[in-house]
Amino acid sequence: MISTLALLLIISLSVIVIFFGIYICVLADDEDTANSSNQVVHFFTQQLPHHLEKLVGNNVMKSLRKILRKFKQHAFQLVYLIVVLGSWSIMFTYGYDAIDKSTYISSHHRYAGVLVFIMCISSFHIASNTPPGNITASTISLYDHYSYDNILYKNKICPTLQIRKLARSKYDRYTKKHIPRFDHYCGWINQSVGERNYRYFLLFLLVHVFMCSYGSWAVYRVLYGEIVSKDLMNATFFNAVTGVEVKADYWIVFHYLYIRYMPLCSIFILMTVMALVLGIFLGFHLYISSKNMTTNEFFKWKTVRKWYKKEKQAYEQSLQEQQQQHREFAGGKETTDSNSIPGEISDVDVGCTGPRGEVLISSSSSSSSVPNRSIEDPGQMPSNIYDKGIVANFMEVLFPYSLREEAVQRYRQSKKQSSGEEYHTKKGREDKPKTI
Repeated sequence: MISTLALLLIISLSVIVIFFGIYICVLADDEDTANSSNQVVHFFTQQLPHHLEKLVGNNVMKSLRKILRKFKQHAFQLVYLIVVLGSWSIMFTYGYDAIDKSTYISSHHRYAGVLVFIMCISSFHIASNTPPGNITASTISLYDHYSYDNILYKNKICPTLQIRKLARSKYDRYTKKHIPRFDHYCGWINQSVGERNYRYFLLFLLVHVFMCSYGSWAVYRVLYGEIVSKDLMNATFFNAVTGVEVKADYWIVFHYLYIRYMPLCSIFILMTVMALVLGIFLGFHLYISSKNMTTNEFFKWKTVRKWYKKEKQAYEQSLQEQQQQHREFAGGKETTDSNSIPGEISDVDVGCTGPRGEVLISSSSSSSSVPNRSIEDPGQMPSNIYDKGIVANFMEVLFPYSLREEAVQRYRQSKKQSSGEEYHTKKGREDKPKTI
């Protein structure tokens, strides 16, 4: 049994090393890492692949990169399928047999498990194949239902697609599309999460939190039944290495169960950890949904709060200094508009774990960064104008504006007007007398 554990450990480490090697080979020339100032990142994504290229040859490295890039965009999905299908295979093979033998869990959970498995794969399929929406010159009217708050969003042109950048939208570099109500890019479903598919992303999270929690409970009941039926907590165990008899404690019982039911115990640990991690992640998304924020907006608001705190502290400090020096202070000036901020907030790529770069506010007009300028009171902390209350906020997620009749009618009317303008333009060209 020790040799089996050692073999399992070697296989696991080998898989990790292989995945790590694939990762650095694929991303070695990625634009996010090529100019990184982090020495560790630069070593693993630039220097190490360069040494590997010398070792195996340029042609081999090029062929490897060519093959890997074809699978790069589906890498996380493949990992997901390997973990989920592998775990369910263990459950169907070992878990169902243990459920049949256990008196501490009903055999009906065999059928419930199949239902949960179908829910799991179905939610993954739906989340992976439902598009978030795509803003183009022809579809812009379908998604134009948010006003600009002049804080996170200002009326300007998208520099990439040269169309008006709608409020709450963002151009996603990974999918090369302008996404309405952009939340983040998720590698596990291989697409952006936006206005039209955010509800299915939440469903995907909810189903997997339930699956991991339910699976953990089912395996726990099987193992608990083993402990009680064999009275393991009062048993005496024999150490095969030292030849000494030892009284049972939690660690010894766990070690016994892990050796006897290694696949089930491994699945139990994995599902328990994933239930906790996914539960926290789901809780975060439910929280920002209740506030009518996206992941992108959540981290931008953190930047706004930092800016506001800095400006407020600078104002109060300046006020104290002026009062101490008995000088005239421009404190009677009107405070700045609390519904806007100076400068603009930078747009960076946003993934599942947040922005992949530092979100900054351009400080060219910030009062605390300009010397010899009177510091004004920033006023009240700017508020989120999109927050309409918990019920309305969740209704907006469950029933996106772009799928509602009002938006569809506006889109159809826009198409009719565009078609009419094109017709008149074409007719005008045909009626224009030709010159000989």
